[in-house]
This record gives sequence, structure tokens and C-alpha cells, in this order.
Amino acid sequence: MPQTIIVTGASSGIGKALAEHFAAFNHNVIAVARRKEMLEELQKLYPDNIKVVVADITKNEDRLKIKNAIEPNTTGVFLVHNAGIAIPRKFSELTEEEWDQHYLVNTKAPIFLTKLLLPNLKNGGRVLNVSTGLAHNSMPAMSAYGVSKSALYMWKEYCNVELKDQGISFGSAMPGVVDTAIQQEMRSYDSLRFPAVGAFQGFHQRDELLKPETVAKFLSWLLLKVDNESFMKKDWDIYTVSHQAEWAAPGEVKSRQSQPADKKHWCSFFTSFAKSHKSCITAGAIAAGVAAVVLINKMSH
Repeated sequence: MPQTIIVTGASSGIGKALAEHFAAFNHNVIAVARRKEMLEELQKLYPDNIKVVVADITKNEDRLKIKNAIEPNTTGVFLVHNAGIAIPRKFSELTEEEWDQHYLVNTKAPIFLTKLLLPNLKNGGRVLNVSTGLAHNSMPAMSAYGVSKSALYMWKEYCNVELKDQGISFGSAMPGVVDTAIQQEMRSYDSLRFPAVGAFQGFHQRDELLKPETVAKFLSWLLLKVDNESFMKKDWDIYTVSHQAEWAAPGEVKSRQSQPADKKHWCSFFTSFAKSHKSCITAGAIAAGVAAVVLINKMSH
């Protein structure tokens, strides 16, 4: 039976792939993004199944546009919070404006869009947050992003307590390292601003980035096929081997380099960095950077 599914951040990357995937299986997709031209190109692919809404989810009036795109009296709607930003900045250099922007886009906007849509979500609706390993594990210069996503994860937990009796289920999923514009931008920063840039460059160099279409299959399976109790638990990880046979082709989910190799890469990186920047880096900073890589292989998005 066709399902009404709202996807934010649908003009590119994971959101675009997800909208196409749902439409290909005859679901009714409301694709939301700010870039009109890219949304129109998306709609041309499935004109009967994709309705586009040009909207900035941080604005109240634009969130109303999304609600108005839903057919009257529709309930049991599915909502995927995919839109987000991730801009590296070390805490010592982080501005209030940058912190607020991460909170606004990654936390406040999806929360209050959901609140607005509660009448449409009841009686079988689902909300799926696109999460990240950085909601649970730290990385240098990613505090604004990680904390905003961690807050969204905990909000999901509270909603499952408060709204379960209305027939609304909340889930969360980590899509891994994906070949998107965000990954490309992450690789472009210099190491002084973003000490972890070498890890992102390594993902690309070793051809470990997942295709958005692969992630779309994972998120679609989770949203449409997994039972409610399982859907609501934990932060689902695309790299968990036990569920991959349910939705992925053999070998489709590329594994990332093992932790010890990543650690070796980081040790080498920080040693060479220290030699050329003796006046601006301390042994403590090197040690902190190397220690951070222990958590790299749990990082995603």
C-alpha cells in the first residue's frame, strides 16, 4: 500500500536517493529542500509520485508549507529528517552564531516540524532521524555538529516515551561515510582548522565511501520493514553485518579500514605535522589527536 513519506534535504545526496527510491516503489513522496531547480529535476524523474516543497525548515512559514502539502485528513505519515549541516570548528574558535546554526538546522527545525505534523503522524506514523556516530563519540573540531545530533537522538528517546500511545514511532540511523557534498567539503579543510581531515581524505583515497543509493536502501528497509519495537531501539548502524542481508547485495556495503590502520595513519600524520609546525603544536595536542582516532571507525555521515 502506498505510503506518504516526507523527506527533508531531498535535493541531493542521501535525501535525493531516498526520494527516488521511495517513488520507484510507488510511495507518495513529499520532497523538501531549499534549492528549487534541483527539486524540479528530481520531480521530473517521478512526476506522479513526487511532490516538491521549496522550503527552509528553520522558518515557521516554510514548515507550514510542508504541512499544507499533505492531503487533508491524512494520518500515518512517515517523516525522514535528513537535512543537516556539519561545519568543522575547534571549540576554542567556535562562534555563538556557528553553534546556533547547527542547533537550529540539526535539532530545533526537525523537532518543531515534527510537532507541527503530529496530527498527520498519529495512527501509525514513523519519524526517522538521519544520525551520526559523532552523536555518541567525539572528534576534534566537531562539537557543534556532534552535540546537535546527540540532542536529536535523545529527543527521539523522549518522543518514544511520550507519543507511543498516539501510534507514532521514532527511529534513528547512522548512514556511514557516504559519497556526498558534505564529505567532499570535509576533505577540503586544512589540518589546522580541522585536525581530523586526514581521516576523511583516507575514506576517499581508499574508496570506502558508500553510494547514496546504498544508504537509501538501508533507510528504506528500516523505515518500511522493521517492526516498531526494533525500529525505536538504539541508533541503527549501516555497518552492522547482521541486518545487511535483509536489504543489501553481497559486498555492497564497503567496510572501512580497521581501527589499528587508521590509528597508524593518524600517528604518521601528526608526527609529520609536528615537524613542520613545531612552534604551534604541543606533544599534548599530538597525543590528543592520535587518541581521537580510536573513535574514528564509529564515525558516520
